[in-house]
Amino acid sequence: MPKIPLIVHIIFHPTSVLARACAHKIHHLLNDDPAVPGLRIPTLFCAEDNQQKPPASHNLDESERSFVIILADDDMNADDDWCTFAADLWWRCHDSQYRCLPFQLSADAWPLDQRLASVNFVRAFNMTTEVAEPFILRRVLIELSRYLHGDTIGGEAPIKLFISHTKMDLGKPPQVVKHLTEYLNITQPIKSWFDSGDIPSGSVFAEQIAKGVEDSSLLCVLTDNYASREWCRKEILLAKEHQRPAVIIDALSNLEIRSFPYIGNLPVIRWNGNAEPAVDLLLKETLRHLYDRINLAEWEKPGDVPFTRAPELVTIAGIAPNTTVLYPDPPLGMEEINTLHKLGVKVTTPLERIATEKSLQNKKIAMSMSESTDIRRFGLDNIHLEASMLELARYLLLKGATLVYGGHLGSEGYTVKLTELVRAHNQLAGVDPVDRIENYIGWPLPFDNKIKSKYKAIANLIRIGRPKDIDESLDPKLVAEPQFFPGDNSAIHRYAWARGMTAMRETETQQVCARIVLGGTFGPTEKTQADGTTVKSWYFGRIPGLLEETLLSIKAEQPVFLIGAFGGVASLLIDLLEDRDRKEMTWDYQKQAPYADAMRDWYQQRGNEWWDYPEMIQFIKDKGLAGINPLLSEAEHKELFTTRNVLRMVQLIVLGLDRM
Repeated sequence: MPKIPLIVHIIFHPTSVLARACAHKIHHLLNDDPAVPGLRIPTLFCAEDNQQKPPASHNLDESERSFVIILADDDMNADDDWCTFAADLWWRCHDSQYRCLPFQLSADAWPLDQRLASVNFVRAFNMTTEVAEPFILRRVLIELSRYLHGDTIGGEAPIKLFISHTKMDLGKPPQVVKHLTEYLNITQPIKSWFDSGDIPSGSVFAEQIAKGVEDSSLLCVLTDNYASREWCRKEILLAKEHQRPAVIIDALSNLEIRSFPYIGNLPVIRWNGNAEPAVDLLLKETLRHLYDRINLAEWEKPGDVPFTRAPELVTIAGIAPNTTVLYPDPPLGMEEINTLHKLGVKVTTPLERIATEKSLQNKKIAMSMSESTDIRRFGLDNIHLEASMLELARYLLLKGATLVYGGHLGSEGYTVKLTELVRAHNQLAGVDPVDRIENYIGWPLPFDNKIKSKYKAIANLIRIGRPKDIDESLDPKLVAEPQFFPGDNSAIHRYAWARGMTAMRETETQQVCARIVLGGTFGPTEKTQADGTTVKSWYFGRIPGLLEETLLSIKAEQPVFLIGAFGGVASLLIDLLEDRDRKEMTWDYQKQAPYADAMRDWYQQRGNEWWDYPEMIQFIKDKGLAGINPLLSEAEHKELFTTRNVLRMVQLIVLGLDRM
């Protein structure tokens, strides 16, 4: 199985609200920071069970590199089992290819275990929350950069910070360099290299400047006279020539006679008197460069020249014609690509490379995906599931597939996120636009002209009408186009919802050639209300929605691809296929849902088919792996059951569908 280049493991006690919130902040820092859109580093939490015990094992070997973050607080320190688990993880990383970074979130949460008595934890407890949060995130950026750079933990910074500036503006407001150096000297474990005073006596000035930029991240202080200075211009060009991280601080105060044409293609932040945002942006950009170097290697072909930022004329000058430059997504606009092509150099990104082969053209694939009931049991959270679902959808769309999804259009629905993915994708140049999402909207989900208008350009909305055996004679609310009503407030409403959802799923199944199953609720889900209280809610259908969709596809002899890493219905079905019984696949468990028994009575009274759980279980077991999907071998099925690598999921799905 191909390994993921890097996983960041975030370890915290399951009862700790503070540590869990911190873990989510770290995940978002490494994945969806709008300031650094190309940074997507996979994270993994610790597997949880109902007893709040640590897992019997935690796999660090599924990736080439593992970076472990321990968030130690009173909840962890009070639990001897978790203290032992944390110490075991630290020692597994010690003197290995892996790295462990422990944080001390409370005064007593050290050393956890006597084996860690000589280990320095990062002290993040003797400060306010407003100070602690950015401190922790910044330290993660620095230590992760050290790790990818091959440096020891807590040692010198992985790179020097080179402040490119002109002395002509040093004493003039807003005195950016002064603020930067004061901030760095007080708060940052980064060596600032920015002044000719750091250049050894007798050395060649030009050589030392070039050497400094080659091994640094560049913070360019753009003031009124910056572009007029020869050495400032050379520093920018050297940074680009050597693919060094760079950020521009826009500190113009009056007039710039001529802007330097090669200062573009870099992140720009406006100076607001605070050095912290600019330094943090450069740290993120530095980590992105380090990560992209290893990530692009997954996509690199012989003869490629990898770039860690988008190419431009100044960086491809001198590259041999017909050479391919591989750079991180998103792709450049067509106007830039056409200009670069004038030099005879080809440029591409991983997304563009995927999109060249439309192997799934004209194939309609059902996406059975929703939040997972037991995802925390697998060391993940729904933030991981959502990101993986969208990434999987993006790759399949690029391969030419038409994605079919049955779901609601509320703000929390995956349909909305899928359609927004299409909207964002279609704004990219250099990649063919996609318009191949079909969304089946089953009765009694609301469907009006406002919804039709909102999604008209990016999704084909297909309304499945009210079932024939449902009408106002049963309840005045059961009109052909109802306003929303919940399915858990009466038996007849639950029955109506079940009939409507089944009709929608049966129609959808008739239109597709395969189904992908990821996540899915099979029991009550907990949701936090605005007032902080937690309520449990069940699905509204006859049986769990993804279970019904999967059974319909198996009945129709369509190949089903089960992705098991996120738990939920997909994992439940995998357990049955591998002869592991699940209490959730019993009526005793499922009848806990509101009005479930009464709904069952309605089915029997009206002569509707009722497929019970023992029959479903036997049906699935009789089919076996070959019966649910003969396109994959047993080994390929089992890999799909466990892999967290979205790219590998896509490869296995495409491999199977190509055999159809």
